[in-house]
Amino acid sequence: MAKISTSSGIDEVHGKLYGRDRGYFYMRNGKQFYRDREETYQQNQSPRQKWNSAAFAYAASQLKLLTSPEAKSQLKADFEAAQHIASNGKTYKTSRAWKFNSLIYEYKQSHPFAG
Repeated sequence: MAKISTSSGIDEVHGKLYGRDRGYFYMRNGKQFYRDREETYQQNQSPRQKWNSAAFAYAASQLKLLTSPEAKSQLKADFEAAQHIASNGKTYKTSRAWKFNSLIYEYKQSHPFAG
């Protein structure tokens, strides 16, 4: 921990100042400190969280591939044909949200959780 004194008129700084900062500011007993922190909380996931993250990553990567006008028109046609209801039984307002959740469901069906 390092003691920080600011030259600006700001008395207290909390959290990160910039997204690329390695650490964060915090206050304790009226004094300001800075602590470096490795953000490894994403790496310490349970097996179910890893499974959900893999499904999310799959859906995001597949959705990025739908950039051509033909693919977008096909997506809208499929969305209307499904009456806005995805594979998981939920109703969505936009075709991208519908497709995203359908892709997540598709991934989870083809890769069942074995925790």
